[in-house]
Amino acid sequence: MNGMASRETGGRWRQKRSVPIAVCDYEMIKPLKVWAARLGRLSIGLVMVQLHSASVATELTNPPPVAVWDGSARGTVGVGYRDNVLRTSVAPESSAFFLTAGDVSLMRLSETGSQILLLLWGEDTRYFDSPSVSKEQVLAFTAQGSVPVRAGHELGAMLQYLYQNQIVDASETEANLRRLLVEGHGFTFRPHWKHAMRPGWGWQVEGAMERQIYTADLDDFWEGGCRLSLTHEQGRRSEWSVSFQSRHRFYDTREQFDLNGVAITNSSLVYWRPELTAQWRFHWDESRHWRTTTKVGWLLNRDDGSGYFDYDRVQFAEQLRWSRGDWEVTGQARFGWYLYRRQRVGSEHRDRSYVLLELRAERRLGKHWLLHAAAEREWNFSNDPLDEYRDWMINGGIGVEF
Repeated sequence: MNGMASRETGGRWRQKRSVPIAVCDYEMIKPLKVWAARLGRLSIGLVMVQLHSASVATELTNPPPVAVWDGSARGTVGVGYRDNVLRTSVAPESSAFFLTAGDVSLMRLSETGSQILLLLWGEDTRYFDSPSVSKEQVLAFTAQGSVPVRAGHELGAMLQYLYQNQIVDASETEANLRRLLVEGHGFTFRPHWKHAMRPGWGWQVEGAMERQIYTADLDDFWEGGCRLSLTHEQGRRSEWSVSFQSRHRFYDTREQFDLNGVAITNSSLVYWRPELTAQWRFHWDESRHWRTTTKVGWLLNRDDGSGYFDYDRVQFAEQLRWSRGDWEVTGQARFGWYLYRRQRVGSEHRDRSYVLLELRAERRLGKHWLLHAAAEREWNFSNDPLDEYRDWMINGGIGVEF
């Protein structure tokens, strides 16, 4: 997602307008959530394989480590309606749409503790009655692996590719207050080193390098940075984490602006983007049917010139998830506030904020089939009328999983 994924994705986690994957702390890819659950089942399978092979192992001087492979595939289709396809207050367009999505995942878990996760995911939206936008598309591939190097230590890395042809809100970090249809390619590499301390405590150092390439409208850039995280698990019911990351974004040809909003010739633009985040996840019952996830974040954006693009951003999100039997329902509320330090609207500093409400439900029908439905409502507020918009969306359909 960082790029703009969904908003930071200029900032918002998994909105339909997703963008450069670097933002997203990788939650924008919904199938990633499936990995954790399948990994738990895979671990049980690995133990069974170890027990089954124990008698054979005793006959070998150096028995090879046991490893288990597992894979899955999922496809969904559906129809829906979006009230403001362009996310604009000027000549908005509404349209029904047809949605198709699919993912394929492959996992390997070894008794040595090493893991390999591979995921290919895509989504295609076809609008029936939007003159400006006929379709939105996204395709992502993720390869992730880790290996223990000694007691309590782990080395790993993630490599990710993202193709997107989507509506992007570029007004957060660009000079023009607009949303536009953007086509681009993103490449991200994230190595990490994790250390488990006393039971329940751990910390991780992660590096990141991203290359974002656009076919038009937006400038290409490189982005690099480092993140330090501290986590704590309290039994099976609670987990919290805090992290700090510092990133620098280097644009290929984009120029600095003076305080009047005029481009400075023969200059180059660089952003420094430090961010502090915290998350708390809690299961409210022993059966783990009810779970809440609370997230807060504070980001600073500073340019290397006059400070015209400087702003502060505060985000808060609360998610409630209920899962029981064949049902899973998730509701979420996200809030964001932006304060621009140099840009002005009349006699005031430019400011903006947003509210996003989401509701998603899934009902499994037997072993392979499922029904799904989703709804979103969004408000984008600003003291500049061009930066404001409202939008809502609903969809539903059927899916199959193997």
